[in-house]
Amino acid sequence: MKRSSFLFLCCLIISSCIDRISIEIPDSYTSQLIVDGVITDEPGPYTVKLTRATRIEKFLLLVNNSVSDAKITISDNAGTVELLKETEPGTYQTKANGIQGVVGREYSIKIQTKDGKEFESLPDKMNPVGELDSLYSELESYTPLADQTRYGFRFYVDAQGPADTENLLRWRFVGVFEIDAIPKLHTKFTEGCPCYPDPPPCSGWMPGEFELGVCVGLKKVSECTCCTCWVTEPEDKPHVSDPKFVVNGKYKHVEVGFVPIAFFPFQKKHRIEVRQMSLSRVAYDYWKIIQSQKEGAATLFQPPSGKIRTNIISKSGAEQAQGIFYASSIKTKQIYISNDNIDLRIPRWNCEVGIIADDCRKAYLFSSTQPPPDWK
Repeated sequence: MKRSSFLFLCCLIISSCIDRISIEIPDSYTSQLIVDGVITDEPGPYTVKLTRATRIEKFLLLVNNSVSDAKITISDNAGTVELLKETEPGTYQTKANGIQGVVGREYSIKIQTKDGKEFESLPDKMNPVGELDSLYSELESYTPLADQTRYGFRFYVDAQGPADTENLLRWRFVGVFEIDAIPKLHTKFTEGCPCYPDPPPCSGWMPGEFELGVCVGLKKVSECTCCTCWVTEPEDKPHVSDPKFVVNGKYKHVEVGFVPIAFFPFQKKHRIEVRQMSLSRVAYDYWKIIQSQKEGAATLFQPPSGKIRTNIISKSGAEQAQGIFYASSIKTKQIYISNDNIDLRIPRWNCEVGIIADDCRKAYLFSSTQPPPDWK
């Protein structure tokens, strides 16, 4: 009897591990103001984004409703104050030659929405950041289930934390790569011509004449303005320092990101940028919890990571806000990896990969026809 009961209990536990669990989102979490902003000791402008969470289903929230027509100011404890300008819906910026962060000062924002509600952040001190000594990569291979071997670069940093501090740091990992497209090859289906030329205006080409069911080429009318793009790939999770892996303020071989080798990301060259950012205790706890949640989402047995804390408070009632505004000193390292740098022993792509026969901005999210200002 005891053995039967034990087997039944085991089956119950195993089946419970694969049941879908639905957690209903309380109404108090909807329509909350969400703040995302930072000021650094690098030249501005600095950006603050305002959005609101909105329920789209019983258990889902959408967090991309822009909050426009708000009044936002950034101030420090030395008396400097600047009013931000809304550059696009929900995005507010300082002037390029406006307020700039200084290590040792404290910074905060005040927000007044168009319906009169007021919020402000608790003052956040800009701490020193130490040194980012090196950024380097290691080539790795991996074999997905039932697939061929693939390759990628894993990136690491060596760093030095500031002396006589808690060494609270974040390493922000961002990749940018350059791609080429041939938008003049874009086609559409028409009666009598299944592949009628349909280049977008930015291609600089237009269809030639179309007579008696025969497609007659293209003619050039201007230069192409959407043949080359730069794609920004944001980090998939924040990377914050772990006190367990620091010795005398030094960090060695800290993993900060991974880039799989694929055709378009290495069609020309790929730049990796890592920004070492100093954090206050409040900002560190905020990003640490987000990192834990991102890492835990990849495993069935997700460890508890706690509620994401905020330093945004309401000044005009009980309405809560989420997000963070913080101050950070920054050190940056960049490396470029070109197509020629990839080990020739890796199986190379060929013409079957295809081309981008359209405006290059449509190929990837976060694409622009303008390169980063410091692109080399």
